[in-house]
Amino acid sequence: MINSSTESSLRKVLGSFRREEYVTLLKQWGSFPADRLSDVKKATSMKRTAKKALVQHVIQLCSVKNLSKHAVGELELIYQQNHPNSRKWSVFQLTQQAETKEKHHVATMEEFKERLNKQLSLYFRNDLCIRRHRDAWWIRLGIQEGTQFHRQTASNVVYMVHPPQSQFIILSTIKVSHKDCVMQALLNSLRCSEIREIQLTGRNLDSLATLALNSNSQGWFSQFRLNQVDTNPLAKRPSRKRKAPSSDILDSEIVFENEKEKELKDKQVLHSFGSNEQPKLQKIEYKLETKFRGCEFAPAMSLNKEPFRCRVKFEGSNVLEGIRQLAKSGLVSLPLPHHLGNVHSLAKNHFVLADKKRTRPPEKN
Repeated sequence: MINSSTESSLRKVLGSFRREEYVTLLKQWGSFPADRLSDVKKATSMKRTAKKALVQHVIQLCSVKNLSKHAVGELELIYQQNHPNSRKWSVFQLTQQAETKEKHHVATMEEFKERLNKQLSLYFRNDLCIRRHRDAWWIRLGIQEGTQFHRQTASNVVYMVHPPQSQFIILSTIKVSHKDCVMQALLNSLRCSEIREIQLTGRNLDSLATLALNSNSQGWFSQFRLNQVDTNPLAKRPSRKRKAPSSDILDSEIVFENEKEKELKDKQVLHSFGSNEQPKLQKIEYKLETKFRGCEFAPAMSLNKEPFRCRVKFEGSNVLEGIRQLAKSGLVSLPLPHHLGNVHSLAKNHFVLADKKRTRPPEKN
């Protein structure tokens, strides 16, 4: 039988599923009776069945097994793997210890789980689940607060994604009171000397991983990473379906008065962003600490010798693609400044812009 606390947690996880996901996710779970999957499939196909009744039906089928809190945590991890964009993620970079540079700091997934669990146990009681998904290790860490082990609120659950043989690990939002302990446990488990946040955050996990792991092959260079350029110039390029003409070509009334200027603009946009879809970032933020450069519009500011401090945010579903479209439309001056046109290759989306300090040459005696 399932105790009340475990049943409450299971009900919450199952309530997050979409109707068409139940059979697939329960099959991946492995803790659900395989011979009862057909019953779930039948129940989900009945559109008149309310979501609450469907969840209750699945819980009753689970009651034949003595499910633990850990098993429910594994189901929640499977759900998160299928819905990675439901959380906000931050990217951290690992630095290896000097004595382990010849050998990679990561062992097998089983050894890593054992190490991490041992390190975390020094700070608090926890429930640790690790699964491999799409060539990465997915970790769900449930932290106990208080005297009851089964009390785990959503803010006490941390998700981590680590591609093996890489120097990056991506974490979901973590409590400030837990952060130092978790960071230290990761350092010792991965045998690293330092772990630092690289100011790369967002909700699209795949885009964050791409920006961190492939920072040197973004923009125009992405065509080489995606094998869109033949290495042999004599090799026959595979046939591709002809793309539909863009809307600006279909409109015969549009006339470009300066064709050379348009060609130069298109070339600059292609060089900065390439021809592929841009990684999805929901925000790019700049913190400015520079001299005010608009004195012709605000003459009084010319008397202020202190740096002009402000924040500039670009927000949207895909900010990088939005900047590219602005450039293609001619609504921004080209070429774009380095901190704006090369965001995809800088592996960060939070910047501090400050004036360079001029160093005085040494005085001659």
